[in-house]
Amino acid sequence: MASPTIPILVGGIFAWSIYRRIRRNIGRQPLRPVRSAVSVVIFCIISFFIIGTGHGMALLGSFGGGLLLGAILGFAGLRLTKFETTDEGHFYTPNTYIGGALSVLLIGRMLYRYWQAEHTSAGNMAMMKSPLTYFIIGLTFGYYIIFYIGLFIHTHDKKPPGA
Repeated sequence: MASPTIPILVGGIFAWSIYRRIRRNIGRQPLRPVRSAVSVVIFCIISFFIIGTGHGMALLGSFGGGLLLGAILGFAGLRLTKFETTDEGHFYTPNTYIGGALSVLLIGRMLYRYWQAEHTSAGNMAMMKSPLTYFIIGLTFGYYIIFYIGLFIHTHDKKPPGA
């Protein structure tokens, strides 16, 4: 009988990451330029890795289309974000609907693809070989790349509190 430790551990890490992702889309958040820069770098590296692995044109086209639409959503998200400076520091309140919808869409798609891989004969190798999955990943990456670049730029436009 196989030990359930690994699936429980992976499930716990996945649940924690879902909580963190959704939490970042709700309420006032402190502006952290280093976190924004690191997030942009990570999303760009993963995007270049996806593009550079030589998937089929349909998958890359879906990913590119998702990046483009996600970038447009990123600009919309920045326009709908409220920025404020108080004595405690610089803060932003992101638009809950755009970030939340993208998070739910990506998480739902990943759960569906995981379920599909576990319950069909296609196996785990076919889990990511879907243009719709690539499109949703590109949509999410495009949004967050533009959004975090905007946060980083906005942070550098501000003077330190109390100055």
